Amino acid sequence: MRVRDHEQFRELLGGYATGALTDVEWLLMYTHLSECRHCRTELGRPDLPNRAAPQVIRPPAPGRARQPRPGWSVAVGLALVTALVAFGVGYALGVSG
Repeated sequence: MRVRDHEQFRELLGGYATGALTDVEWLLMYTHLSECRHCRTELGRPDLPNRAAPQVIRPPAPGRARQPRPGWSVAVGLALVTALVAFGVGYALGVSG
């Protein structure tokens, strides 16, 4: 790899870290990071073992796998939408009759 190409990749590190790259730039940077230890070190990421599966996906720790439940705001929103629909139907029936 030429030094000039490597410098271009180093300029993209900040955009890669913040998610500001285009899809093509991200893919080029991702491939470069899998091959360049210097850029990985600068980025502060661990070594990527291969391109197909760079991250280890672990199941959540026991006791932390609780799924969030809809709160009261969802129930209030649903009640308001139901009331609005009922009002609209009632109004339509009252106007036509």
